[in-house]
Amino acid sequence: MMNMKQMLGEVGRTISNRDMQLAQQMMGMSDNEPMMQDRSPENQIFSINAQIENLKKSYNMLVNAQEFDRAQEVANQINMLDVQKTQIQAQNVPQQDQISSLLESISI
Repeated sequence: MMNMKQMLGEVGRTISNRDMQLAQQMMGMSDNEPMMQDRSPENQIFSINAQIENLKKSYNMLVNAQEFDRAQEVANQINMLDVQKTQIQAQNVPQQDQISSLLESISI
């Protein structure tokens, strides 16, 4: 089985941090997708979870390749996404409470 470097003809060459960030950005969102803040909280969380899962795979590959500095960078990205997810969830809770209160006041 051919690895990614062999397919790209880059055996012995490592990808730069900038190239890695660009690749991750391209994986994360296409030009046709709405901006993160324009999505519903549920869609934002779904998208963040998908990004986290992809980054976890990258992290495992980097650890297996003993590229610990890059693996730490990916772990930091995962942590930042997890914080974003928590913030979105925290913002969404008051809205759910307001909806529940409204529904209770309407019901007889």
